[in-house]
Amino acid sequence: MLDPGSRPNPETSGTGFFVYSLAWGINNGLLDRTRYEPAVTRGWSAMVKAMHPDGMLGWVQRIGDQPGATTAETTEVYGVGALLLAGSEVYTLSK
Repeated sequence: MLDPGSRPNPETSGTGFFVYSLAWGINNGLLDRTRYEPAVTRGWSAMVKAMHPDGMLGWVQRIGDQPGATTAETTEVYGVGALLLAGSEVYTLSK
């Protein structure tokens, strides 16, 4: 996070967990909607753009002990889990 130039590509699993946690915080009255909703919207938009027509979520970092490079073709089950968690809270937020 302190050196965005070292990993210029998108990464969706972390984004999903951030979107989920921020939206959950808004939905449960812990975070100010006006302040945090723009970050939720940007993060969700990035995740939707990373989805393939067949439903695969790309740009998911591989399992490891440190940040790594991703591509549009890299995916892992936990990335899809993050997408589903985020989506459930974004849906609740949109009501």
